[in-house]
Amino acid sequence: MAGPLEERFRTVRDLLPDYRVETTGGRIVVNESGTWQHNTIVFRLIRLLIGTVVDRGWEIWPNITVYTGGVDRYVPDLVVVPRSPLMRFDHAVQGDSTLLVADVVSADSAYDDHYVKPCGYAPAGVPLYLVLDPFQGAATLFGEPSGGKYRRETVAAAGEPLVLPAPWDRAVDTAALW
Repeated sequence: MAGPLEERFRTVRDLLPDYRVETTGGRIVVNESGTWQHNTIVFRLIRLLIGTVVDRGWEIWPNITVYTGGVDRYVPDLVVVPRSPLMRFDHAVQGDSTLLVADVVSADSAYDDHYVKPCGYAPAGVPLYLVLDPFQGAATLFGEPSGGKYRRETVAAAGEPLVLPAPWDRAVDTAALW
């Protein structure tokens, strides 16, 4: 991202350090910190993933920018990375150097989380993008990026297991998220 949008993005990010500032669809989006319900879902996801993450030497990073290579800069609710991931900037990990990126849908983010971000993450090589939607009571996992799109989209309703493919090779109990 070069030019006026990049300058505006950096200015807004610097002026509002306590907010999640991202560019989505070529526009600057400022998100307040999540509600207690939002943060509870993030915590429950971390609790479900932590055993595998620790066993494999990976890390969970909240509030880090995912560099997509395009004009957009997304700041998901959490990112799982391998040891020593490739960084674009101190505050931005390369999309293809992630293992899982996850967002919890808020009232203002549903369209971006379900439709815009998968179109940015897939070309960046993000292998798995998980969207947790408390309004629909469902988890959507986008996987197998190829040709700039995700080839697989799996939806699990609350209570259904959601299988995370390699390198995870495990199921997530979606009932524990809600």
